[in-house]
Amino acid sequence: MKSNNTRKWLKSHHDTQFPFFPFFKKRNISWLFDRLRKKGVEKGALYVHIPFCFGRCTFCVLTREFPSGNTLRYVNSVLDEAKKWSDYLSHVETVYVGGGTPTSLSLKELKLLFNGLGEVFRIEKDAEISVETTVSELTEEKMGLLAELGVNRLSLGVQTFDSGLRKLLGRRSGSKEVIEKLNEAREVFPLLTIDILYDVPGQEKGDVIADLQKAVEIGVDGISLYPLIYSPKTAIARHFAPSPVEAAMDIFRSAKLYLEDSGYKHLNINHFSNGRDEFRYSTYFNSLGNVLGLGAGAMGFVADCYLKHKSTSKKFIMRNEAINVFNVPENIIPALWCVSQVQYGRIDAEESKRKWGFDPLDAFAETLEKCVERGEIIIRKNVIEFTTEGMFWANTIGAEMAVEYLYDGKGEIICLEDKTSKIAKGIIFNKMRSRIGRKV
Repeated sequence: MKSNNTRKWLKSHHDTQFPFFPFFKKRNISWLFDRLRKKGVEKGALYVHIPFCFGRCTFCVLTREFPSGNTLRYVNSVLDEAKKWSDYLSHVETVYVGGGTPTSLSLKELKLLFNGLGEVFRIEKDAEISVETTVSELTEEKMGLLAELGVNRLSLGVQTFDSGLRKLLGRRSGSKEVIEKLNEAREVFPLLTIDILYDVPGQEKGDVIADLQKAVEIGVDGISLYPLIYSPKTAIARHFAPSPVEAAMDIFRSAKLYLEDSGYKHLNINHFSNGRDEFRYSTYFNSLGNVLGLGAGAMGFVADCYLKHKSTSKKFIMRNEAINVFNVPENIIPALWCVSQVQYGRIDAEESKRKWGFDPLDAFAETLEKCVERGEIIIRKNVIEFTTEGMFWANTIGAEMAVEYLYDGKGEIICLEDKTSKIAKGIIFNKMRSRIGRKV
């Protein structure tokens, strides 16, 4: 197998999208609404972003802010925006409320939000309705209210049960309280999922396995196992460097084996399920289905267009129609779909050829050949299947596929662990390459 010593390990699915940015066409919201009227109503998913958070975790790279007295106005602004989209979704099959910390909202605000969304959209009776929370902002009253409002999937950002590592990460609750809250939530919600981090400074492989063992003992339905992103924007990255990639791979390999031996199935790069957790929202997003994003910093994908909102609650409240719309050209969609399928560790070449006449085995031939040599993928019967090593490198492989197809392999691979200036330069370089590229 070839060495990966100089290869960039990409940790986020967002990293796989950077190579596509120069090809997106900026549009205005009126253009998109006209497009949707011609297209007709379709089913979809909702993502609602609640940016408020009382904590200041040292590792967080998400859009978040401390509540400053405008939370009620923010919820009303989200609902005002939702009404503008009500004619374009026939029905909603899954709702995901993320953050920030959605449960930082008051009982009154949570009730207003969910009741309001139910009045605006036709949410299916069996819809998967997920809410993210932290242990610190999860009370017995809020659990009861969320269940009453139809939430059937609770996702807790545990990150680790280890007290020392929790302190390092800026988590405010102790291990004992975490376990108590998980056991309480287990009795209230049909589906319970958690996040666990690895590649944390000072963390050993045994620490990660111990975290997973506790999760399995509690009986959580879904476990998202994420590597820590050492973004220059985070406090933790200013004091620590990531461990060697070989050490992280060893942890991932052992963790995957333990979870599979414990009856969990590997659903996508980061998520494992005991068979009950379908994680429908992820399926929508990674298959380029309609995902309507609402709220500050929210992203979405509707009618082959990415949507991106202003990043602060204040800007969102003042101008909740100020959405950036980026249309993905028709001839780029097949490649974007294939790269998105990398998240599942499986690309069906026949499906791609049937939908668009696009053959990934030809479009990404050089990348796939190298991956086969490294033992990261297996190709059989026109299906590209990822091995354990391939799932570890999946985001990197997706970016390599995109760069091969869009820039004949001569584009820049950039990621969230790069400095903002380097990301900007990489996108500019790729934009220059795209002007002489062969695809657009």
